Amino acid sequence: MPLCGHDHTPLVHRINRIEGQVKGLRKMVEDDRDCFDVLKQIAATNGAVRALGMAILEEHLKGCIAGAPKEGHPGDQEELIRQVVDLFNKFS
Repeated sequence: MPLCGHDHTPLVHRINRIEGQVKGLRKMVEDDRDCFDVLKQIAATNGAVRALGMAILEEHLKGCIAGAPKEGHPGDQEELIRQVVDLFNKFS
């Protein structure tokens, strides 16, 4: 299933920023920077990746889940619910 939503530009911008943060991390390690500074950058990068995931999850809930047919096989709805619960568990 493709990504929900039509304009992926904001997602690509977020990914580009994350890529820059990861490259910055590599440079910090190569330059033997202070552990505390490296750890702060790791936390910032982790937060950026988490925010990206939550943005995609939100679009998935709004577009893919909300747009799913309400009338259908009950197992289909149960499967969608299971998938959403699994996603929330991965992000928590």
